[in-house]
Amino acid sequence: MLEQNITDTVPPHDHFRRVSAISRRGLEAGVVLLFCAVFAAMVISFSRHASPTYDEVAHLPAGYSYLHWDDYRLNPEHPPLVKKLAALPLLWRTSWPAKVDLQNGEVSTRPETDGESSLRRAWAMSFEDSNAYYDFGRNFLYGTRPGALPHPEANPSPVTIPPAPESFYNQADNLVFWGRMPILLLGLGLALLVFLWAREWFGLAGGILSLALFCFDPNFIAHSGLVTTDVGVSLFLFGAVYFLWRICRRLEVTSVVLFLLFFGLAFVTKFSAVLLLPIFWLTVLGRMLSPEPLLIGAAGRVKLTSLASKMALFAGLFGAALLTTYAAIWASYSFRYSAAKNPETAAKAEAQILRAGNPASGQSSGAVESRVPYRELGYFPIEAAVRGSAAMKKLLAASPQGQVSNDDILKIMDEVPLGPGGKLILLAQKHRLLPEAFIYGFAHAEMKSHVRGTFLLGNYSNTGFHSYFFNAFLLKTPLPALLLIITALVLSLLRCAKRRLVPIFLLVPAGLYFLVAMTSHLNLGVRHLLPIYPFLYVLAGGLILELDRWRRTARIIALLVMVGAIAVSSQIVFFPARGLQWQTVAPHYLAYFNELAGGPANGFKELADSNLDWGQDLKNLKLWLVAHDIKDPIYLCYFGMADPRFYQIAHYNMPGGCLFEPQLGFDVLKPGGLIAISATNLQGVYLSPAEQDAWRRILERSVLVDTVGYSIFIYKFPGFDGKG
Repeated sequence: MLEQNITDTVPPHDHFRRVSAISRRGLEAGVVLLFCAVFAAMVISFSRHASPTYDEVAHLPAGYSYLHWDDYRLNPEHPPLVKKLAALPLLWRTSWPAKVDLQNGEVSTRPETDGESSLRRAWAMSFEDSNAYYDFGRNFLYGTRPGALPHPEANPSPVTIPPAPESFYNQADNLVFWGRMPILLLGLGLALLVFLWAREWFGLAGGILSLALFCFDPNFIAHSGLVTTDVGVSLFLFGAVYFLWRICRRLEVTSVVLFLLFFGLAFVTKFSAVLLLPIFWLTVLGRMLSPEPLLIGAAGRVKLTSLASKMALFAGLFGAALLTTYAAIWASYSFRYSAAKNPETAAKAEAQILRAGNPASGQSSGAVESRVPYRELGYFPIEAAVRGSAAMKKLLAASPQGQVSNDDILKIMDEVPLGPGGKLILLAQKHRLLPEAFIYGFAHAEMKSHVRGTFLLGNYSNTGFHSYFFNAFLLKTPLPALLLIITALVLSLLRCAKRRLVPIFLLVPAGLYFLVAMTSHLNLGVRHLLPIYPFLYVLAGGLILELDRWRRTARIIALLVMVGAIAVSSQIVFFPARGLQWQTVAPHYLAYFNELAGGPANGFKELADSNLDWGQDLKNLKLWLVAHDIKDPIYLCYFGMADPRFYQIAHYNMPGGCLFEPQLGFDVLKPGGLIAISATNLQGVYLSPAEQDAWRRILERSVLVDTVGYSIFIYKFPGFDGKG
């Protein structure tokens, strides 16, 4: 029956039921600790080898600024919880930015190269420039002392010679590593919940199978070792649904409190947590319609039997979840509306820079206006984001290919009528119903989701592909896990047709999240699908029930074989197209691709960006140069936010390369020189058409020498032949 799935655990199918209760608890604890220890070791190994990735340079310094300066102007695209957690270890470690008082309003009115001047300028311009937090983050991690870098105007040399290591204020790798450790704890918490839910449904063997699927998933290994929000939202969303299921079995105080906690924390982790609202009602619907009484309390003496009483209960629970979320949002922003701790001081600092950039406005007096429409100095441009999003939607309707310019948006943004969502955002701003940074972050994330360069299977799009996440799931999930998931889904559908054991608390969240992702224009990586995997791994744990007719020894051997195959698939990819050739994965878990894609060595042909190349191999590039005794400057086209100078890489910054150094022309290329180009730039995902064409012609006549961590390609340039 449908309700059997909701109110009861699956009848015991424990393949270790002959073990005594005490031995069983010890066995369970030992198994969980073993898997979690292996998972943690792989995460730490990856974290040690990986240079700061693209978003980490934004997230970690932003989290530190929330804690240290009590200011929320940086990186509003995501709520602050996980960024704060990541930054906690930095408060107890000596770091240079802690000595800088950013709240005093002091700012350099002209660009400087030293870390403190650049940090102050980026801080002051964070309201005006939506990408200034990247500049802030880079200076936070890689800030240099005064005089360490020549000013661009006084530096005639095209080659970037790194300053001495002591010229940098911080040991950036250490700061980032410790910032990654709280994310590892979130990953371990998610592993524990996956095991607990699978064990409750399918016994110890089912829990082990689900736990193995999670702990040996290269995607979770990688992202549990990065300062990003994806593992955090996966944990809190999964936890909210898990404890909601427990409430539907038996209403107890502990389950209610934990449900409310996870529900609220999800909303202050990532905006995609809004999907919890429909997930709640879609999952409890069957429980409300079920004739089975809902037991209340540990003793179960009180029962709710009528539809009306159950509806009232769940409506009250939903209301409590909304109130908890509302309180959590305000608490996460220090119970303050303004993002700036002192908006007046922030406005004065902005005015100094804007006035210096526009001499006609005068140097000391006169009103200074923002260059962003609908914005007051010291505050975010919320209305501009809302109106810009509406204008972009209208323009995209006439140009499906995403050929929309900022000038086109500015021309019509005053005239385009706002939809209900935009009006609600402006209402929240007007009456200060939510913190400013939260409102703007939601509006800005919506605006940026319409147009974004995307690469899939050799094709390009500015508005995304409907098949993107299907392909990412197919190519980035290890084959044993993929096989088990598909088998579990097919069996679930067959059971659904017979109306028994329908796992709606697993299928609804995973299915709805996947469907919404399929309709999104924002195709950045499989990391946006991470929240569906824990549900699917618990579902796959149920396959252990199919072994009930086997003998006990055979069942144990089958479980060990499955766990072994899962473990091996996370470390080695066999590529049948090349005979028995295999590719090692560790410690390059971020670049994992399965056999269907040809392994990580061929991943660049299928997907880009955070699926493969997120700037994580700059440290490994330096190790490669040392190992091959390369002392001459290389021609570097690096996709990422880490600083090549910090790793003592002498280089020419080529077109499409580092955003914070002057980019040179292709004329600096000399015969015999080494080109190091990131996979994302190799595919030209975010390059201009002219840059794409130029790189294609150059690399066609170059010789591939090696690859670094599957994400950086080393070519030897033989020289131009006079034809192009």
